[in-house]
Amino acid sequence: MYRKKNIILFIVIFIFIFSSIVYAENLLEKGIDQYNNREYLKAIDSLTSYAADNNDSYLTHFYLGLSYTKLNQYGPAIDSFNYAREIKGESYHLLVNLGRAYYNINNKDTAYDILLKAKKYTPIDEQVYNLLGLILLEKREYDQAIDNFKKAIEIEDNNYFVYNNLSLCYINIGNFKEGKIYIDQAIELNPKAPYVFNNAGIIYENIEKYEEAANYYNKALKIDPDYKKAEINLERVKREISKEE
Repeated sequence: MYRKKNIILFIVIFIFIFSSIVYAENLLEKGIDQYNNREYLKAIDSLTSYAADNNDSYLTHFYLGLSYTKLNQYGPAIDSFNYAREIKGESYHLLVNLGRAYYNINNKDTAYDILLKAKKYTPIDEQVYNLLGLILLEKREYDQAIDNFKKAIEIEDNNYFVYNNLSLCYINIGNFKEGKIYIDQAIELNPKAPYVFNNAGIIYENIEKYEEAANYYNKALKIDPDYKKAEINLERVKREISKEE
């Protein structure tokens, strides 16, 4: 009888432990599914709960970092990515996302160093070159920025962000002919991005084609009526148009 009770107790304990393990694993899977379904707050709750008893899980901290990034909470994202980095070491996708998070808190030097590490991996996608290009663009190192954006296009030729950024480089160095080539490609890839039309307007304004510039600024405002830059630019070219009449 005593032995029978011990066996029953052992079975109960085993079932409890097994159920706890299954529940914990389900929390991790649930958190990843919630991230993939764009339920980022729910993902953070599930993954944080899983991490309470499984703090050495690389996937948990990596997906926490991704979830915080989607919510523009870059401080917690950086902490999560760095924790994942301590657990498993560096990987391409971790470094790119960590670099992006540092870029978004305006820590461009750290972002640049991290992205240079990411660039050494094979294979890579266009993201690392696009981010490096953005940092160089903001530093006004336009030739290097152009090189990086063009490398991004060699890897992936349908990312309108890259074409738009490349066009901005040419705008900044006064090469509006090249700028027009790339902004046209950006518009073709995404005719719903207001800032792309605004940048097209800037090109036409600088070559003194004010009617065309006004047309592009109007298109930007049609997509986003609260787009202040396009509104200011439109008012300016209207004054130039009125001078010509």
